[in-house]
Amino acid sequence: MSGIIRRIAVLGAAAALLASPVAAAMAASADSPTAAEAAGTPGGTSAGASPTGSVPTPAERERATKATAARLAAENIVDVPVTFTVRNTNRSKTGCRTDGATHRVRGHLTAPASVLSGKKRAITLYQHGIAAGEWYWRLDVPGYHYAEELAKRGHASLTLDRLGYGSSDRPDGLGTCIGAEADIAHQIVGQLREGSYALGSTAGEKAGASDKKADASDKEGDKGSGSAPGLDAPATFDTVTLAGQSNGGQVVQIEAYSFGGIDGLMIMDWTDRGLTPEANTRFFSALQSCMAGGQPSRKASDPSGYVYYDLGPDQFRRGNFHDTEQRVMDAATPHQNRHPCGDMTSQLDSVFTDLEHLKSIKVPVLLVYGDDDARVTGGAAHRRLFTGAETELIDIPGAGHYATMARSAPRTFDQIDAWLDARGL
Repeated sequence: MSGIIRRIAVLGAAAALLASPVAAAMAASADSPTAAEAAGTPGGTSAGASPTGSVPTPAERERATKATAARLAAENIVDVPVTFTVRNTNRSKTGCRTDGATHRVRGHLTAPASVLSGKKRAITLYQHGIAAGEWYWRLDVPGYHYAEELAKRGHASLTLDRLGYGSSDRPDGLGTCIGAEADIAHQIVGQLREGSYALGSTAGEKAGASDKKADASDKEGDKGSGSAPGLDAPATFDTVTLAGQSNGGQVVQIEAYSFGGIDGLMIMDWTDRGLTPEANTRFFSALQSCMAGGQPSRKASDPSGYVYYDLGPDQFRRGNFHDTEQRVMDAATPHQNRHPCGDMTSQLDSVFTDLEHLKSIKVPVLLVYGDDDARVTGGAAHRRLFTGAETELIDIPGAGHYATMARSAPRTFDQIDAWLDARGL
């Protein structure tokens, strides 16, 4: 009974905030395009804001992508695009609505060639946050390309755009939800074990000719990746760890207690009860726009029900980065994108489901937090909710919400590497 009362109280407070004049005023500008977007440069500096760096041009981004591909090939790292066919269903323990349709989710498999040629293979499947995409794990800045850095340390990674993001299919944004993301993650875990996914990208198959260019720009990481050695057919994996950053951490928690079938769990920059006032302001502002139906995912003819989490690139940078090199922020800024409203409208209620079921998770759990995160606090308290699991907590001094993009990233990569190695993951 106390749980029901608590849920009603929180939802009531949320409803009051959504009805307030302040929230309405925030929502009026919650999804206004920046001046740079209007000029055809998504993620550029908004009108009236002072730029804090120099956003790379498309030509510079292409050169950076080619440089990454060259490094990976020289390091004998396999880096290939992959596609998963999934159903947008929700069989998880948290209730929310989906369209039930079949969709494609696209990403990359990045691994040392020696791992893929071995008899026993382990991989980590990474889920990005609500305001990010696969790019979070594949930023074309030497030393900060997460999948590359883990491969250099001997680990295989699957990074992808979640349903509704980037190069993956984009359904109506109110036709998917946080439970569906967990269900899809579970489906992908099964396909990794069976080798039933496809090599290569089918980006643009369902898009019209005018949209193919946009899809191609999202798949910049594909360029040159097919020439990497060591993968002629989909690899199978005996050991699968599931990892999530920001609300991707909530996705992987839900998968772990709803379905299992994984060998380890990594939660980065997420707590169920530690969202800061800054994060709540952004959340409820975006939620207000979603309650009004949201916006098209990209252009006017795209599916609707999408919204920006941050009001322009300046908020994006202030909310996510701390003690971060300017070149890293400059490379990340153009990737700011809308996300499906269903991921937000289902998130609050899912917190209560998390609090009820986290104790049932039995696999090893690693929790990673930046000490100067503007959006999430209370990593130690969140750790205590996993009463049935062996847990380890990594605090990253000086790091923000995008903790693995702080200057301390090399030490963080080393700690994640050590945790995976110690458990054979």
